[in-house]
Amino acid sequence: MKVKGEASKWVLSELSDLSQFSDDFRSYCEERNLDDGKIFELELSVEELIVNSFTHGYQGGGEQETVVVEAEEAGPDVRISVRDHAPPFDLFRDAPAPRLGGEDPEPEIEAKAELETEAEPETVQEPKEEKEGGLGIHLVKSLNDRVEYYGSQDGNIVVIIKSKS
Repeated sequence: MKVKGEASKWVLSELSDLSQFSDDFRSYCEERNLDDGKIFELELSVEELIVNSFTHGYQGGGEQETVVVEAEEAGPDVRISVRDHAPPFDLFRDAPAPRLGGEDPEPEIEAKAELETEAEPETVQEPKEEKEGGLGIHLVKSLNDRVEYYGSQDGNIVVIIKSKS
């Protein structure tokens, strides 16, 4: 979990480490005098990234299933990096648009599809299955001052930058 000698580095080896991490991370933020709103936004963002790594990134299993979180003060900001060894997943390019399960497609598109179906039944295509989700990534991007992604064959690094003031 928390790396000894490094007050701002945590290694999570499984999702059940999240509870202890959250307590430690909150303490880290409080020690830097972040207000409760900023702490909540950072906690939500970092937890979302951790959960995504374990539930989506590591779904195939492997020996390097860890998530490393590092935090540092960078002038007037706090900089949080979340690193995993999962297959590359660019949250700016690969994340689906935020969509909750059960939402219906736009009525105009549905009506147009019905008209096309009536006119040319032999060219009807099955509706494209849209991925549900994307809301967590949308929150990460919208709750923070800046979010950066760095990926390679060795994994993913997402950097969150949040102003302390």
